[in-house]
Amino acid sequence: MLGFAAACQSDPQTAPPPAAASADNDAAGGWAGKVDSLAAAQLPPLDKPPGQLLQARRWRDANGENVLVVYRTKPVVKDLADTDMEGRTVELFARQYVRAAGGQYQELWRLQDAVRNCPFDLDLGPLPGATRVTDLDHDGQTETTLVYKLSCRSDVSPADLKLILREGKAKYALRGYTVVQYDSVPLTQRVPANACCLDTIGQAELEEHYELAAGRYENENDFRGAPRAFLGFARAHWRRYVARDLDTGADAE
Repeated sequence: MLGFAAACQSDPQTAPPPAAASADNDAAGGWAGKVDSLAAAQLPPLDKPPGQLLQARRWRDANGENVLVVYRTKPVVKDLADTDMEGRTVELFARQYVRAAGGQYQELWRLQDAVRNCPFDLDLGPLPGATRVTDLDHDGQTETTLVYKLSCRSDVSPADLKLILREGKAKYALRGYTVVQYDSVPLTQRVPANACCLDTIGQAELEEHYELAAGRYENENDFRGAPRAFLGFARAHWRRYVARDLDTGADAE
């Protein structure tokens, strides 16, 4: 941080009840299967992370039935040492499950992140509409992509932004900063043509000129050895959402 502030037929005997279809599947990503949005009451028996359910999705691929859940805790407030200020901590949990033979759900991967001891405006959560299910390498096993922001700020500085792409146990990520509005220049004009790579800019320069970080991510190292289509998708998806520094509601819970 700069110092500023995741196509088979359903089993009719064990399938969950019908749910509303979502737009989380990305046909441009090589997969046009159906992704269902689930309410809390429709979730199968899973190990429940702490907090409030933010997203629940269900779909099928070559592995069988997949379920993705995203939870966020309410802010925990405590006095900050050696100050007269209070800090708040919020945690985010995401888990993907696959239904194995016999109907049991096995955890495929998990994610946990947090903003801790924040005395300013706090936010943590997935950006609306950014969750995607794809099959970029056309192997029948879908990829799950989450984009979420983390911020603790009292000004118009960029928020932390993370794009996490999972294919099974494999994890690929872009980590950087949002673009924010602070004058009359449109946000779309602030999105850099090439968002990579912050680790080529000196830390001292970034601390003095934090606007250089806006819209950029640290590097693409996680994608070394990944199918080529993964990085292309991640770059485009980053650009699609990096200027959508929206309030996810963590501060109001």
